[in-house]
Amino acid sequence: MKISPARDAQLWLSAFEATASRGAALFLVGIRDLKQVNDLHGRDVGNAVIAEIGQKIAQYASATQGAILAARLPGREFLLITERMNAPDAEQLARKLVARLGEPVLQGNGDLHISPRIGIALATARQTGASLLSAASAALASAYSHKGRKYRFAESHEAIDKVKHTRLDKELRNALANSEIGIFFQPQFEVATGRLVGAEALARWHHPELGEIGADELFSAADRCDLREELSYAIQRQAVSHALDWPNMVQPLRLSINLGAEELADDHAERLLTILNESGFPCERLTVELTEESIVRDFDLAMAQLQMLRSKNVSVAIDDFGTGYSSLAYLKSLPVDYLKIDKGMIAEISGNPRDLIVLRAVIALGKALDLKIIAEGVEKNSELEILRAEGCDFFQGFLQSKPLSASEFAKFIAKQS
Repeated sequence: MKISPARDAQLWLSAFEATASRGAALFLVGIRDLKQVNDLHGRDVGNAVIAEIGQKIAQYASATQGAILAARLPGREFLLITERMNAPDAEQLARKLVARLGEPVLQGNGDLHISPRIGIALATARQTGASLLSAASAALASAYSHKGRKYRFAESHEAIDKVKHTRLDKELRNALANSEIGIFFQPQFEVATGRLVGAEALARWHHPELGEIGADELFSAADRCDLREELSYAIQRQAVSHALDWPNMVQPLRLSINLGAEELADDHAERLLTILNESGFPCERLTVELTEESIVRDFDLAMAQLQMLRSKNVSVAIDDFGTGYSSLAYLKSLPVDYLKIDKGMIAEISGNPRDLIVLRAVIALGKALDLKIIAEGVEKNSELEILRAEGCDFFQGFLQSKPLSASEFAKFIAKQS
């Protein structure tokens, strides 16, 4: 099967009602980091990536029973349409397609990794083609803005979400200009003693009508509006400013900030160090957190940026460890200080022996590489007891504290000292 032009997809969608009874499913595939590829490597490389992704989708469609159309849409999206597809089959298809598209591209010119996302919409009776595409588009937006699974099914509320996303896109620039994006802090504790050791900075926007908007949604909107760099630096400056005002402790608290793949630009480490230098915040009290996925997209660039930060005593943590590539090759090569175990690996350790085995292996791996281990999402005493028994170093989660506003966290510190 070849990749068809967008007009073929539009023709199919226009005639969709005639095929709805055959269980049609629509998969909208987006390339999350195409802008980063263009910025770092140029548009010629970006176009080559698009072409190779199109070939992979076409090959996959040719080997998929029931696939009736694969088309390239404007921008960074592709459309795959199948018939006679139920939800379990659609999920299996999406999972395999994500794995296929996540393999290195342009291998002859140096491996590049891209991060695909898929929105899935299953046809319902009397549904129009336009509404089916809209549902898949809303599901794709949801996949962009959430960690973990890289595909999402369309749900009834996602039509509302699309309206919400449109509004966020329009209002984010003004929110940044008016300093409406705030910071919450997720306290971090030593497992052995329960002592407060630091906090992770989390972005929050208290929208007057839409309510609290979290970091995932904020950065998703920023990506769509080309405002990621502005949002990232606003958060970093604000977090460092708040951390300077934290009450004194016998052992100073550490501040952790998150960096995305899109922020590993050639000058990002230098700009972050400038923030620290101008504010007077000690470099040795800062930890930057990056996901596995963000590192492997451009390993050499990540290495250079992290080495620059490490040369100034900034620590480095791999966030959400166990949900991405988990490559020992990069783990032993990168200048890393901490592994953060994803909360999804913590939730079942007290009741599932297999999850406990995996957790034990991750902790053992970290210890063998002389890394400190941080567990996220700890909510039960039973989980904390297991982490203590297995030698985990630090934890964060609702068991000890929810994320706190800057003023709440300052009071929290005062109670601990």
